[in-house]
Amino acid sequence: MRNLNNVWRGLVKGLSRSERGLIILEEEGEISYTPKELVRAAERVACGLHKRGIRPGDRVGILAQTAPSTVLAFMGCWAAGAVAVPLPLPMRAVDPQSFIEQNRLRLRKVGAKVLVLPGAIMPLVRGLGDEVRMVAAEELECDGETAVADTGPEDIALVQFTSGSTSEPRGVVLTNRSILANARAVIRRIKVSPHDCAVSWMPLYHDMGLIGFVITAVCGSATLVLMSPQRFVAQPSLWLRALSDYRATITGGPNFAYALATRVIKSGSMEGLDLSSLRLALNGAEPVDHEVLDELVDCGKEYGLKPEVPYPVYGLAEATLAVTFPPLGKKYHVDHVDRASVEAGGVATPSQPGEKGTRSLVALGTPLEGIEVTVFKSDGGAAGEREVGEVCVRGRSVMQGYWNDAAATAETLRGGWLHTGDLGYMAGGELYLAGRIKDMVIVGGRNLYPEDVERCAEKVSGIRKGNAVAFGVTTRRGKERLVLVGETRLQCAQKALQAARAVSGLVREQIGVPVREVVLVPAGSLPKTSSGKKRRFLCRDLYMGEKLNPIARSGMPMNGN
Repeated sequence: MRNLNNVWRGLVKGLSRSERGLIILEEEGEISYTPKELVRAAERVACGLHKRGIRPGDRVGILAQTAPSTVLAFMGCWAAGAVAVPLPLPMRAVDPQSFIEQNRLRLRKVGAKVLVLPGAIMPLVRGLGDEVRMVAAEELECDGETAVADTGPEDIALVQFTSGSTSEPRGVVLTNRSILANARAVIRRIKVSPHDCAVSWMPLYHDMGLIGFVITAVCGSATLVLMSPQRFVAQPSLWLRALSDYRATITGGPNFAYALATRVIKSGSMEGLDLSSLRLALNGAEPVDHEVLDELVDCGKEYGLKPEVPYPVYGLAEATLAVTFPPLGKKYHVDHVDRASVEAGGVATPSQPGEKGTRSLVALGTPLEGIEVTVFKSDGGAAGEREVGEVCVRGRSVMQGYWNDAAATAETLRGGWLHTGDLGYMAGGELYLAGRIKDMVIVGGRNLYPEDVERCAEKVSGIRKGNAVAFGVTTRRGKERLVLVGETRLQCAQKALQAARAVSGLVREQIGVPVREVVLVPAGSLPKTSSGKKRRFLCRDLYMGEKLNPIARSGMPMNGN
């Protein structure tokens, strides 16, 4: 891959050694493409794009439903030398007009020439046709002279909009060189080969789904099995069955996916499940909870799951995808540190597991080939061993910048480093994350990390795992106070109130700070990004504007002092 010019050439080379190519699992059954069929179909899509006026460098919006025509649209786009712009599908019920407007802004920002989308969705988003020409993905393939463009390493291949968990989405500009460098680094670190079978439900508009699985798995010659995130969310057991039935060796997902998988396994409904072929289950895209991994390993061993399979990783869209991966063949490592030392002094002082005031963080590995990671303190100096600061990255995989946003680019790419906004520390050569700079809550002089409060709250029966949001609010007297909003399936108001009070008590006991108010809302209420990340600031705005629909609330509302 080192001497390849572009993503398309990398995909073709990987497919030349692939055993089975691509398999997509739909409700009606599987749809498969042999490696040769996949290349030819993508070339036909490139021909269709060319006939519709697409030339190298043109931006092509792709509404990224997990379907054969969508995968071919991406591959055909790169074959034609065009710039793919993945656009999200809503994972939760949203206002259709809001969805249309968000995508209209993205298309306008990049100057997209065409929007490719499933034909069935076109009537639902007619408003987008005012902004750009819409083409049904299923109608792109056409016969004719293959229009494969020989784009170069520095040409743009992808504009990946960030999920916008702490800000408005920005278009990350990725060149052929940066994408291939990242894919190559991952393939070398985890030794992807034609003997591997990668199974993914991650959305194709998410960097982990598109780059981590479609591009990297195909370039690494693995067999790729895809299913839609909608099917996974509706029935997580389908993911586990796919891992078993297709003898998957590699899979991946955010932390909450493994919590759901554990719940399914514990239900006793997975008779015949065999996870013995699995060698890696990548865990990224959101904070990793060691207790979720511990539970997964404990209940999965009955089904052949090996303890070294859970594989916590770190990355971000601005670095293409992957930044740090752990060594292979070892169980994940947990670092137990003194919470007070981290919060007050910014030093991750080792502590004893289970001891009061101990915070447990999962090791995220060492930098991949071609990537450097350094932690900088707030004064700009390099942090020492176990000193907490901002995680910064540089190397071949780092983005060119944000599309048509010089100010945001200058803010993020400074002094030759990509400033991630993540807080962390290095210990023994491995990276540990403590939280996000923008999310930190300062209460009584302590720097609190919302993730600690949320994990504590989710231990209470009735609180949905992965669906609690903690944030700070400022009282009329200028003091910052802690608020937590959590989802629950409890419908009885009295039981929900008891759960809310239990959250307050547990946070005070384990974290050592009072919660101003705990608000419990129905399942599916919390605002999240298109990739499932919590939108803390929007949740805070909804809380302050009294626009939540609480089942129960415990504590003092913000109209107090």
